[in-house]
Amino acid sequence: MKKNIYRIHFSSVDSTNNWAKANIHLLKQDQLTLVTADLQTKGRGRFKREWLSPFKQNLYVSFCFFVRKNQKDLSNIAQILSLSGIKALKQFGFKAGLKWPNDILVFGKKIGGILCEVVCLEDRLCLIAGIGLNINMPEETALKIDQPVTSLFIESGKEMELDFVLEALTQSFVTDLELFLQKGFAPFFEEYNKYLIYSKGQALEFRERDHILKGNFHSINRDGSMNLLMSSGLIKKIYSLEE
Repeated sequence: MKKNIYRIHFSSVDSTNNWAKANIHLLKQDQLTLVTADLQTKGRGRFKREWLSPFKQNLYVSFCFFVRKNQKDLSNIAQILSLSGIKALKQFGFKAGLKWPNDILVFGKKIGGILCEVVCLEDRLCLIAGIGLNINMPEETALKIDQPVTSLFIESGKEMELDFVLEALTQSFVTDLELFLQKGFAPFFEEYNKYLIYSKGQALEFRERDHILKGNFHSINRDGSMNLLMSSGLIKKIYSLEE
């Protein structure tokens, strides 16, 4: 897979993930396909949230690849991509952290989000791992978003060449993906813990269906799920909730 990478680029698309899902028949199963865009008109995050995608300011990328149906630990692929993103940013001198399960933060503000989707085919699965990274977005645009966000430009005052960051991200993800497909999430567990922004006992609050779930951070399990210490003293294992 390292030597077989193909890129499909659009000036404008509704969503790189959407395009990939609708055009799986065009993707070769023996290669990693990157779907990128200068602009997304309907960028998506988790929980059907809109991902603001201004023209030629940020990276909008979907990594598409095929795996066997019994591939282990597929639910962790978003966490793997978040680690790849952090390591790519580190190459440019930015120290980033992880907000569970897979948001990328710089100075406590969100700079990257990930949306992974799986399409089941007759004999294989197609994984579509989408990531948005805020690169050259100015502060006035960031202030329009309903949560604290930042960009590399906001933090450094310097614009960056998007393709340079994309190349670093791709190289990082390809390396991580090779190891992940061979050995699953286990080799990444300690590294994932290292980048988490939470401290033991930190108060956390999540929305679970129609009620609010409150507790204190306890630990991360080997499968990437989180243990939340409840006021009752019980530990609740959670996988993916809306904060």
